[in-house]
Amino acid sequence: MNTFWSIINGLIELIKGIFGANRISYPALEGVEFYSPEAVKEALLDREVQEAMATWVKNNLRPLENNEVYLKTAKGNLLDRLFRTDTDTIKTMIEIMRPFILLGTPAHDLGHHIMDALGGSAIISNDPFVAMAHRNEIDASFFAAMFHDASTGVQHRYVDNEWELNHGELAAVIFFMNSKDVLPLNVRLLTAYAIAAHPHMIKELTAKNGLVRKPWVDELFWDENDRPVRLAVWITRWTDRLENGGDPATHLPRHAMASVDGARVGGLDLHHIDWYSFQDALKYLFTPKAIVTELPVLDADGNQKVKDGVPVVTKIPSMLQHLQGYANSAMAVPHSPYNQHDNCSPNMGELMAWKVAQSQALIDTVTNTTGKPNFDLFVELMKVKSGFPLSETGLEAIQMVKDLWDLNTPEDQAHWAGGFEMALESYYKWLTILEGKIEQATDPTIKAFVPLLAEMTRDIK
Repeated sequence: MNTFWSIINGLIELIKGIFGANRISYPALEGVEFYSPEAVKEALLDREVQEAMATWVKNNLRPLENNEVYLKTAKGNLLDRLFRTDTDTIKTMIEIMRPFILLGTPAHDLGHHIMDALGGSAIISNDPFVAMAHRNEIDASFFAAMFHDASTGVQHRYVDNEWELNHGELAAVIFFMNSKDVLPLNVRLLTAYAIAAHPHMIKELTAKNGLVRKPWVDELFWDENDRPVRLAVWITRWTDRLENGGDPATHLPRHAMASVDGARVGGLDLHHIDWYSFQDALKYLFTPKAIVTELPVLDADGNQKVKDGVPVVTKIPSMLQHLQGYANSAMAVPHSPYNQHDNCSPNMGELMAWKVAQSQALIDTVTNTTGKPNFDLFVELMKVKSGFPLSETGLEAIQMVKDLWDLNTPEDQAHWAGGFEMALESYYKWLTILEGKIEQATDPTIKAFVPLLAEMTRDIK
């Protein structure tokens, strides 16, 4: 079957070449080599390249904010509708994007991308709501879920505010350019749009260079046949939420490693006590309660700042409070901006409900029980969650988390005895749930992904 569709896809590309259906030039970006992450990283030091990328995004992706343009792209033409994403196509895209993925920093590393691929595939697998969407959008959802953070090894995730494009928008450019000879144009455009929109900005932000970054239009609407449109944006965001938080399986190792990695970007030496100067936040990471600590903000003379008659404080949530926050936003009624469409997808609803239940169980366990903690279980979880091969920066981040753990009191550490064990068990349960969903897929693209599943999950087990 894969060979058959490979032949069909080849014929489609031949026809496109003859009639110029896929001939598009991007003169503003001709000087950038997008097949090498090292070259892109070097090119990004050039302000003209940054401006060219921002212009490309404005001219090629922002038009999709218009519902009519988006719908036309989602429907595609006859050649788009003949195209099928087979196993060889998926494997080719993974091989092309892998160099970018392997450069990902802690918490945005290989393991993160693999879990994103599994989460997106599980949502799409046999979901009746997703199945109503146009095929171009479903394929775009699959690739955007898998590759939406592929820029984090080129531009660090925690310097998102430096210039016009954040990590999602940069990843959109990288994916579009690298998929040129593999996927149909409309799928590439929709994937790039979903990747650019996935960070879910809900208000305008001003970058350090003074330019205003606008949120992406994410309106989910229905066409004349009651098919959902712009769903690729939401499936990509759903995938991110399943991976970023909602239960101990993914949230705890990601949050711990992301916290120390974010501090390291600021140039702090995390192996010494001065790491506490990172807004005094890191020392509250393992606080065994879902609380928010409020610390006074001091002026140059050491006095607490006051604004409008109110003392200024820095609010620092514990790791458990972050976990509670994800659970609250997932179950919010009336719906929050983040969970507003969760109930449309039976698979998303089921997966998120499981995660929220696990989250509440972990918070209860850590808050209300004590014992002899085995931090090696958490080290194992961080390692396996990061994926194999584990990068040098990943190993350094794990050691920094270990150093941080050692600074906690024995009384606080005791609360995590059952928590670490539960988190590691939850991780493998979650993998089993995702694999089961994918193996039961009725969607043709996810069925094409199934032969690659065992090889991919080996790197996170």
